[in-house]
Amino acid sequence: MIVAIGSIRREAAGIIRSREYTAVKAAEDFAAYQPKSEEYPTIVLSGSGSERAARATKWAIQEFSPEAIVSFGFCAATKNYARPGDIVIAASVIKLPGSPFEWSIEDEMNSLGPDKTMLLACRTAVEISGLDFHHGTIVTIEKVATTSGAKKWLGDAVNATATDTASHAIATTASAACIPWAVVCSVIDGRDVNSPKVIDRIGLGPNQRGNMAYIKHVSSTPQDLLALMRLGRSATSANSSLNTFIKAFMQAHSGLTKAQQSATSE
Repeated sequence: MIVAIGSIRREAAGIIRSREYTAVKAAEDFAAYQPKSEEYPTIVLSGSGSERAARATKWAIQEFSPEAIVSFGFCAATKNYARPGDIVIAASVIKLPGSPFEWSIEDEMNSLGPDKTMLLACRTAVEISGLDFHHGTIVTIEKVATTSGAKKWLGDAVNATATDTASHAIATTASAACIPWAVVCSVIDGRDVNSPKVIDRIGLGPNQRGNMAYIKHVSSTPQDLLALMRLGRSATSANSSLNTFIKAFMQAHSGLTKAQQSATSE
């Protein structure tokens, strides 16, 4: 069994709707879905942030005893060539603690690298599905990067390809349990885009805010309406890419695993 761990429901909406999944009871206020076929991964949604991601990963390991873990979700681009809907495959994941005012490239960033077979399955998945993708470093920070300045700094100073708020915690927890892992995310906003700060206040749990929260925000900050509409379109594109990727990844991983087992038995 492979467990795919994300943050919010919107990241997994396309995957869950397109397969026959059953919601199962989860710890805390996490959300979990099991497929009716082993051809698809179990989905666990932690909510926002590294601490919740680490706890959800520990729970998933105890509950499902996965053979491998995939961290998936939305990310912000930190290079100017990445566009909304593009897939980013982590060659490594690092973490920068604190606020942007505290970031320093001299800090210990605890770089981790994915399992080779999982990485090969990711690369195979994007190539056979025709998804636009990038392969590089994903940096985990404590809050969503909403300003172009922060994203540019992460791309230039750290040489990151994308940034998120959870993948390093998932990778660290999986590594501690000696479980193979990979990190894949889909770009929701470009490097040069300033996003409304309301997206950093979506709540902690996996259920994203309802429309009323955004209507209230726009009523007081109408200049953000177009940006929120753009972000909604980007989220739809990013979600579609993740859905396509997960399906192709499971097929690629199954094929690679069978080939390895066959070679070992000969």
